[in-house]
Amino acid sequence: MPWPLRLLVVWLALAPSLDSSSTLAVYWHLGGDPAPPALEAAPPVSPIPEAVEDAPQPDDADLEREDDDGVGVDPALSGDLDDGDLDGDDDGDGNDDDDDAGDGEAQWIVHVVAPRETLIAVATRYRVDHGMIRAWNGLSRRAKIKAGQRLKIHARRTPPPREELAYTVREGDTWKSIGRAHGVDVVDLRKINKERVRGDLTPGQTLEIWIDPTLYAAIQGDAPATPEAAAILPGGFSVGTPAEGKLVNGVRVPEHEDYALLYPGSAWGTTYAVRGLVDALHAWRTSTGYRGTLTLGAMSRERGRPIGGHLSHQSGRDVDIRLPLREGLREGLDPLPRRIAWDAVWALVLALESSGSVDRIFLDTRLQKRLYKVAKEAGADRATLRRLIQFPRGSSARRGLVRHSPGHDIHLHVRFRCAPYEVECAGH
Repeated sequence: MPWPLRLLVVWLALAPSLDSSSTLAVYWHLGGDPAPPALEAAPPVSPIPEAVEDAPQPDDADLEREDDDGVGVDPALSGDLDDGDLDGDDDGDGNDDDDDAGDGEAQWIVHVVAPRETLIAVATRYRVDHGMIRAWNGLSRRAKIKAGQRLKIHARRTPPPREELAYTVREGDTWKSIGRAHGVDVVDLRKINKERVRGDLTPGQTLEIWIDPTLYAAIQGDAPATPEAAAILPGGFSVGTPAEGKLVNGVRVPEHEDYALLYPGSAWGTTYAVRGLVDALHAWRTSTGYRGTLTLGAMSRERGRPIGGHLSHQSGRDVDIRLPLREGLREGLDPLPRRIAWDAVWALVLALESSGSVDRIFLDTRLQKRLYKVAKEAGADRATLRRLIQFPRGSSARRGLVRHSPGHDIHLHVRFRCAPYEVECAGH
């Protein structure tokens, strides 16, 4: 038997005995960050050229380098992704529920490409596959779109397109503050204005800004409902999916007595997610009086993208929360099932659901059984149990806020929704 085949046979024989939780346990005991391992329906339009030349990209060493093809990878070009996610969470498209469904019957529209807009961003905006946009417009697999180009799209939803806005620089403005106030990526903002501004910003200069009307209106009308939420700046939003996305204008989870940050350098998220998180944890502390330490693991890096040990956590919408220990136990003990304060975990699930901003909570199905039992003892009725816990319907059931995902046996993995104004955010 050839040696590669022998090696495969030995690996298959040993695989079932490997302890998948050991690596996760190390994750929680590390002292630092994980290592990096209005458009209207349009009449028929004239045909789009068979191919479009790649748009030239500026070579600007002083700007942060970004993937100019946008968020996400075309599998046809890149091959399969290497799923090295320690969390093993559900990083699908979210097609089991209707959260990503369109706003109504699909209709043909014509989209005029804005500066720095990518094909994947356009596809996400209209809830269609970017490969279909290529097919509808005769674009090759490697063709990039350019500002001013017209694309015909059979849109599943039709949010307003980006709009150009002229902004006059004021005293104290920075690229970052202007980007946050307008809901645009500072990298895009600087590159669009490369010819206008050669050095530092100067009061009186006029900048060209391409805003998303929906996002911009939400920032301008921002009115946090609680003091905790008011401490979180507006303007942080998610682009793409949790597994192939980025975070723009990320906001950091603030230090607070309600919780401890295990990885401060990876405690960034969207405004919507961070506000939902801090509100839920404050409500949980207030309602339960739990006096132990609640530890938060990784959320995202400041600009998102891949984070060591995770396939997800890329767009500021995921956070790990270590299962709280029973009060009186020494901090730092491994959170074995018998040591967990399951009544506090159930209260935490209720608080997260009540925030209205949570999409999924991942927890191993073996531990869901314990959660189900304590919830039932706490008086949860049948409808509540069915709505919130996947157990006992089986680990593949597509129902319940709390879902099974392998490896989630010492923490909850909480995934927040896309905010209503995040039109280029996608996926469960």
